Amino acid sequence: MEESTKSNNKFLLIGLAVLLIAVSIYTIYNNSEHKKLTNAIETEKNEIAVNLDSMIAKYETAIAKNTSMSNELSLERDKIILLRDSIKGMKVINYEMLRKFRGQIFKLEETNKQLFQKNELLTSANRKLTSNLDSVNVEISNQIKKFDTLSTINKGLTEKVIIGSVLKVNSAKILAMRERSGGKLVETSRSRNADAFRVNFTIAQNEISEQGERQVYIQIVDLKGNTIAKKGSFMLFDNTEANYSDKTTINYLNEPIDIISLVEVNRDNINEGVYTVNIFIENKFAGASQITLK
Repeated sequence: MEESTKSNNKFLLIGLAVLLIAVSIYTIYNNSEHKKLTNAIETEKNEIAVNLDSMIAKYETAIAKNTSMSNELSLERDKIILLRDSIKGMKVINYEMLRKFRGQIFKLEETNKQLFQKNELLTSANRKLTSNLDSVNVEISNQIKKFDTLSTINKGLTEKVIIGSVLKVNSAKILAMRERSGGKLVETSRSRNADAFRVNFTIAQNEISEQGERQVYIQIVDLKGNTIAKKGSFMLFDNTEANYSDKTTINYLNEPIDIISLVEVNRDNINEGVYTVNIFIENKFAGASQITLK
């Protein structure tokens, strides 16, 4: 009986040993397969990250072209950066998640293709516009040279071809006026008879100047630079202040405008000598004329 029990125990130990060996072999095999699977998933994860880095680089290149789509491209790039950082930061990942990421990447690639095609079309259009603009600038430069030559030859002409949008004055003239007893004003060359200065001029035609209202300032000064019959002041383009004797508002429509200004003065303050009228349109000098009183 005792020998039978020992025999059974012996067989039981052998069976447990075999089972333990089998379990160990299975565990080793299972760990090996798990490691292979984990390595494969990690490799694919890194491939996805590299693919996303490549897409980000393409977006950076497209954004650098500075087209009207730059903002839209920047938003799509930021989405890809967020996806890449999310994938890199995941500690646990499986094939189901990889499949989901692959699907997102496929959609992004389709979006990329459409955006890059549009951006390339815009870039091509910009190149063409830049080329055309360069040609126009060269033509304008040539025209300016021609106009400068004509201006030098025709200094005596009162009307000049104007380049740019700055308005100029033609045929400026200043007269001293005496008031008769009946109130009628007549021209005088005597300082002691001057009751007013009459200033008339023409604002020249300028087809490329912007239409609209303009402030015109008339400044009459003596030889000492004193403003005659000062009414107020205004700022010049260089932020210096200037006084004016009269001002008016015009509605400029790219056509010549004739202007007459009458500046009343106290004849007791008018002395012999040269008086200059300076005409300013907005804050820029436009023309001048002089008169000498006896």
